[in-house]
Amino acid sequence: MTSQPAPHPVSLYPELGQDGTLRIALQNAVHQAGYRCEVLPDEGTGRSWSTARADSDGRTTGVRLGIRERCFVMTFRERGVARAGGTTTTLNEAATATGLWQSGAELEALRSACPFILLSPLAEGVERGTAAEARWADYRRTAARFVDHDLIEASYAQPQLRALFPFHSHRSLTFSRCTGFPYTHDAPVVTPVNGRYRVTWWKTRSPRGPADIGEADNPRDAVALVVAHLPPGCGPAVAGTAHDLGTPDSP
Repeated sequence: MTSQPAPHPVSLYPELGQDGTLRIALQNAVHQAGYRCEVLPDEGTGRSWSTARADSDGRTTGVRLGIRERCFVMTFRERGVARAGGTTTTLNEAATATGLWQSGAELEALRSACPFILLSPLAEGVERGTAAEARWADYRRTAARFVDHDLIEASYAQPQLRALFPFHSHRSLTFSRCTGFPYTHDAPVVTPVNGRYRVTWWKTRSPRGPADIGEADNPRDAVALVVAHLPPGCGPAVAGTAHDLGTPDSP
């Protein structure tokens, strides 16, 4: 079956105009709602016309447009950690949520004013200072196919790794010294490949891609390789981002 082409953006978002962008439309709506925060293009996505963000005081609101149906998909981060998200069909609701979050509103106030917003699974862990524990718990119980549960359990059994913040990049399991995005990338990465486990440095450690550390036949041996190559003083993971640690996103 041939998929139908996506509708023209103007038919879904007439408020953008023929040559407009989400950034301009959202900025105007934010100002009309009485908020003074600045809306920026989100250049890193490759779809700058349909994405936007606002940054202030450690908080970020991200907005992107649905391509096949009208929707404003929103994420709300604080110190790099996703605190909440949601989807609305109206630009005015997206503007109100953006203005509230960037003005310092608490999560409950944000949800009360914008009922379409849902808390991130990590939100409670962030409030309690247990974001790493919450992420490990999420990975241990998830049914997501990209998660190798044997690898997760072998990693969790190691105190040095359990103290770090785990995250997946595609099928690769990575460990960060901070709980917010951008994460640190100075610990080895484990990637399941055809029944084996490849341990490498993060791809930016080498201009040609991942630098190999070794391969293992099972998760336990792969995790042992990771532990043996952890940088000195690695962990426990702290609140904040790689930038807060004085470490760039890519080593």
